[in-house]
Amino acid sequence: MRRDYHHFGGRAVTTGIANTFPELGNDSTKVERIQYARAYIIEMIGGYLMSDLSRNLVHLRWLLKLINFRVVGKFSWGSVVLATLYREMCEVRPPNKAKIGGCQSLLQSWAQFRFPFLRP
Repeated sequence: MRRDYHHFGGRAVTTGIANTFPELGNDSTKVERIQYARAYIIEMIGGYLMSDLSRNLVHLRWLLKLINFRVVGKFSWGSVVLATLYREMCEVRPPNKAKIGGCQSLLQSWAQFRFPFLRP
């Protein structure tokens, strides 16, 4: 049994999903390209844009959003990424929590823009 596809409390492991598909060649079918694109997008969502502390789990609701690429392109992804980061920042309040999830490079970029003394 492969651990790549287990789920944990409504979340699926994303580590290496795109690597389980063969590299796409010029002779790849439309279905293969769509599957590869979905796997790559899920890795980006779970590992970078809307990550949790594990950096390798993604909520299953995002898998359902990728069923129809035409519809998913109309979503306000930036709002979701920002809301996820905000929720993670609000959950940092307990003094024993040292890490946050979410798109931390977005937070870092904002901080460097707002606080020039943080720039390298």
